[in-house]
Amino acid sequence: MEPRRFQLEGTSLDALKAQVLAEHGPRARIIAAEKVTVGGIGGFLARHHYEVTVELPPRGRRAAPVDADLPSRAGIGALLARAEEAEGGYRPSVPALPDVSTGTNAFAELMADLSQNTGAPTRPPESVPVPAAFPQLASGAGAGHPAPRQEVPAPLGGAGDLVIVVGLGQDPLLVCESMAAAAGFSAQALRAAGAVDGSGVGRAGDRRAVATARAAGVLAGHPIFLAYGIGRGVSEIGRHTTLISALAPDQLWVAVDAGRKAEDTAAWVGEIRAASVVDAVAVEGLEGTATPQTVNALGLPVGWLDGAASGSAVL
Repeated sequence: MEPRRFQLEGTSLDALKAQVLAEHGPRARIIAAEKVTVGGIGGFLARHHYEVTVELPPRGRRAAPVDADLPSRAGIGALLARAEEAEGGYRPSVPALPDVSTGTNAFAELMADLSQNTGAPTRPPESVPVPAAFPQLASGAGAGHPAPRQEVPAPLGGAGDLVIVVGLGQDPLLVCESMAAAAGFSAQALRAAGAVDGSGVGRAGDRRAVATARAAGVLAGHPIFLAYGIGRGVSEIGRHTTLISALAPDQLWVAVDAGRKAEDTAAWVGEIRAASVVDAVAVEGLEGTATPQTVNALGLPVGWLDGAASGSAVL
């Protein structure tokens, strides 16, 4: 009997993976994935969704043990990563699950399958240039030449969406807690990783834990707000940026304290942006400084201010 195939559509790649696993079991395979862009002008204000083709084994076939299907599921992850890259470098490429060695035959077969399905070899992540200043602050936007109004970013709220907030110390956890509370979600929507001390909050510091959390979010109907701390000394920033990129968030925020030195903040934020696409900045500590406008020099729109949605993308 021939395998059965059908298509699914959703707002998140990992949410689709979780849906396929929950509804059809570990033998279901995603054999094609595409990122679809609808509307917008020049990429702005466009809406994105994902379409995947699922293949089920013929009816009556005896299911194999779950562990035997690990290379297949690793192939799904790599295939979905290629769908992301097809958008034109929309996000950095995500490595396959870490328990599949690059020296195995399964890995070689996976790479051959990717080449056949995509028509191009895999490529390394592309660095994201960091602009010198936010567009509204650029020259030419003065008297008689008002700058265009910037869209204020908002945290994603879809079931299973992964929103990662990166910052120093406990800043990212404070932001995640306020985002979840403002949207009416319980602590079940919170996760912690990296150097964050999240007592009472579940940990999700690798791709498997994040995939499990997202699947739980899909079933419960809430997003996942992941607070990722890079410590205060940021001595291991390279290790953190690699992991953050591998977790493949749907939305990535940086949590900054407006009272810290602008040069120090710009340094670690620049490292994050060189490895991943940062969507917005959440600002804490407005009352502790007389010059919060230095945050604008990061070149990122402000979406969150001291625990609440921002009224403007620029301070």
